[in-house]
Amino acid sequence: MTMITSRNPHLRVAVDVGGTFTDVCIFDESASTTRIAKVPSTPDDPMRAVIDGVRTAGIDLTEVTLFSHGTTVATNALITRRFPPAALVTTRGFRDVLEIRDGTKDELWDTYVDVGTPYIRRRDRYEVTERIDYAGEVVTPLDETEVRELARILRRKNIKTVAVCLINSYVNNTHEQRVRALLEAELPDVTVSTSSEILPEIFEYDRASTTVANAVLAPLVSGYVNRLEAQLRADGYGGDLLLLHSGGGSMTPAMVEKFPVRLAASGIAAGAIAVADIATRCGYPNAIGLDMGGTSTDISLVYDGEVRTTKQWQVEYGFPISFPSIEVLTIGAGGGSLAWLDEAGSLRNGPQSAGASPGPACYLRGGSEPTNTDANVLLGRLGTALIGGGLTLDVAAAENAIKQSVAGPLGLDADTAASNILQVANANMADAVRLLSIRRGYDPRDFVLVVCGGAGALHGAALAKELSIPTVVVPPHPGITSAQGCLLVDIRHDLSAMFQGRVDEIDTTALEREFLRLEQE
Repeated sequence: MTMITSRNPHLRVAVDVGGTFTDVCIFDESASTTRIAKVPSTPDDPMRAVIDGVRTAGIDLTEVTLFSHGTTVATNALITRRFPPAALVTTRGFRDVLEIRDGTKDELWDTYVDVGTPYIRRRDRYEVTERIDYAGEVVTPLDETEVRELARILRRKNIKTVAVCLINSYVNNTHEQRVRALLEAELPDVTVSTSSEILPEIFEYDRASTTVANAVLAPLVSGYVNRLEAQLRADGYGGDLLLLHSGGGSMTPAMVEKFPVRLAASGIAAGAIAVADIATRCGYPNAIGLDMGGTSTDISLVYDGEVRTTKQWQVEYGFPISFPSIEVLTIGAGGGSLAWLDEAGSLRNGPQSAGASPGPACYLRGGSEPTNTDANVLLGRLGTALIGGGLTLDVAAAENAIKQSVAGPLGLDADTAASNILQVANANMADAVRLLSIRRGYDPRDFVLVVCGGAGALHGAALAKELSIPTVVVPPHPGITSAQGCLLVDIRHDLSAMFQGRVDEIDTTALEREFLRLEQE
C-alpha cells in the first residue's frame, strides 16, 4: 500500500469520546480558524464514533499534522469491570494485600457498605518464594521452578495479562525482572506488568493497586489504540496518534502499551485543561470548571492559573492509582441523568444515566425515563435540534416521560416537576463544587465559573447564584471543550524513582545520578 501525504499538512485535529457524544475540534494553522463537529458516541465500539466524527467533519487526514485523542475506554473498563482474565504474582505471604487495602471506607458510618472486590479475584492471585529486604539485599533467592510451574497454571487458565508485584522490588527489581522474563518465555502471548516499572515507589498497597489496574487495562487499551492508529494510517494520516493522559500531557501508542493505566482519566483531564486556558485568556487566574456532559459532570479547580493536581486518585473507591493526575471531581449529573423517586417518594437525580443509547426520552430512541435533558426541553430552555440538526428532540415525549415517572406520582403538573428535577440536579452539582473548593480552603466567591460541556451553560447561572460566584464564563463552543483541551497539551511523561537516606547524610552525587537516569529515560 502506498500512502499519499499532503505536501503541506496544516490541520490539528482533536477527538474526545464522551458517554453520549463524540466531539471533534479542528484548528487550521494556515487560516488560524477553528471548526467543530459532533456525532453520537458508539459505546459498543468507541472507535466507530471517532472515525464517524472525522468523516462527518470532512477532514482529509493527509492534511493533518497532529491528531490528538481523549478516550474513556480505560475509564469505562474500570467502572464496568469488563476485564480479560488476569492474574497477580506476589511474594509468599502477600497474596491478600489487595484485600486488606488500607483499612478505610468511603461510607465511614455505614457498616453494611463495603469496598468492592479487587480487580483480580483471590483464586487468580499467586505467591512465589522470594524475599528482598528494605535495603535491597536478597534474603531468599527466587524459586524459578515455582515460577515455571505457575506459568503452566496460567496457561491452563487462559490468563491474558499478569501483574507482578514483589515486596521491596522498588529498591531492587532483579527478582521481578526475572519473573517477567520467565513468564514471557513460557507465555509469549501474555502481557506482563511489573510494579518496578509501573510504580517503583514504597508502600506496597498503592504499588500493587496501580500495577493491577495497569495489567487489567493493558490488552483492552492497547487493542483499541492499535486499531485506531491502523485505521487512521489507512485513511492517510502520516503522523503519530497522541493520546491525552491523566497528568495533563499526551503520550504515543508505544507508551500506552507500557502505561495504559495513565489513560484512566484521559477525557476528564482534557476539560480541566481547557477550563484553565479559557479562564486565563479571559483574565481570570482563579476558576471553577463545570463540564456537564451527557452522562456526568466533571468539576475542576484552577488557582492562580494552575490546575490542581493529585498524586493519588481512583476511579472506584479503594483502588488507588498513584500516578500524577489533574484533580477532577466527577458526579453522575449529566444531561442524560435519570430523575427517579426513592422508596420514600423523594425526588432523586442520577447517578443512573440514559447514556448514548437509548438516551433521553425526547431522543425517540427507546428511552422512556425522564432526564435533565427532557426537563430542559419541556421548559423551553433547550432547542428542539442538536448537533446541527442531526438530532431532533420531541417535546411531547419529554413531557410524557416526566408525567409518568415524576409529575403523576408526586401530584404535580409537568412544568413544576421539570423545574424540580433541575433543582435537584443543581443541588447535587453545588454540593460537589463545595467539596472541591470550600473543603480545601477556597472561597467560591473568589473564582469565576467556567461552564462547558453540552449542558453546562444551561445550569451555570443557577449554580453561580447558589454559590455566590460573581461571574460565569461561557466559551463560544462549550460542547467541545474537552476536544479543545486535547489540542492544548504537549507530550509529557511523569517518571518516579525511590531514593532513601537521611537528609543530613545525603550523597548529592548519588542523588544527581538518579535525576540523570530519569532524564535519560
